[in-house]
Amino acid sequence: MPTLISPLIARKILSLVTKLLAKLRADVLSALLHNFWHLVIQKLTVKSPKEVISLCLTWLALQVNPVYADDNPTQQHPLRIAVAANFAPALKVLLADLPNKNNIDIQVISAATGTLYQQIKHGAPFDLFLSADTSRPALLEQDKLIIAGSRKTYAYGQIALWSATQPLSSLDELNHYSGNLAIANPDTAPYGKAAQQALKHLSLWSHVEGKLITGININQTFQQVRSQAVPLGIVAYSQLTINNYHGVIIPSEYYQPIAQQLVIVKSTPQAKLAQTISDFILQASSQSKLQKLGYLSIIPEPISESNMDNTSKVERQND
Repeated sequence: MPTLISPLIARKILSLVTKLLAKLRADVLSALLHNFWHLVIQKLTVKSPKEVISLCLTWLALQVNPVYADDNPTQQHPLRIAVAANFAPALKVLLADLPNKNNIDIQVISAATGTLYQQIKHGAPFDLFLSADTSRPALLEQDKLIIAGSRKTYAYGQIALWSATQPLSSLDELNHYSGNLAIANPDTAPYGKAAQQALKHLSLWSHVEGKLITGININQTFQQVRSQAVPLGIVAYSQLTINNYHGVIIPSEYYQPIAQQLVIVKSTPQAKLAQTISDFILQASSQSKLQKLGYLSIIPEPISESNMDNTSKVERQND
């Protein structure tokens, strides 16, 4: 029967693995050890020290995603972007059109917002943090861990009900559903919190609470439904859009707005480059792409004459 490895042995194993990998990715490893410790020691039951090492290597391979790396970068260190799991695919799409991208070395580390926040608090060497909420960036600002004035809203997320096994027509199907339901962890993932709020709004929370399968982040929840391990789930609408899937969008009035903010970490040695990336994400062309990827833009849509005419027609019909 599996037994939980002692923290002392685990620390020794992690220390050994750190030394072995130091020449390969020491800078990235030091930034991510806190998250790995949380994952292995607090969340998993392991059978042997060998399994811990295997988990460590696998986890590093999954979490660290070098997006661009020039053969002869002028940067002394890569720009490290810590990004909420839901936004990682969209960020990759945006960065593909980054001007002068071949001369910029960028590393993207994706995880749950709560996990990344804790890493930054513990000194992880990130330069830019793209959160899936506003509370963590605000807390970092309160603790004076970000560059003043760098906290900006870059997108608004949406959630949707989705099944990989059957087409859905409306949210009413939840009323008669008796199986497991996948959502992200409401305590650490903003999209999970939004799912919880929507279910409470629909008076369904007590009905599904005992059947919830909670993912570490919204990416894990999406994979649980995509693999058909869980028949139904509440995922980020952007995940469906990017993968050309169809679900039922949950009205935004059912949950608090998922305003996603970015900040530049105060300890960054590359503040100018981080600001360049921030400006790039906030510019109109990037925001237009985000709308196509399932997010709500931070830039209000201009009201055209045709839209005004349509609005007037609707108002007259409702009178």
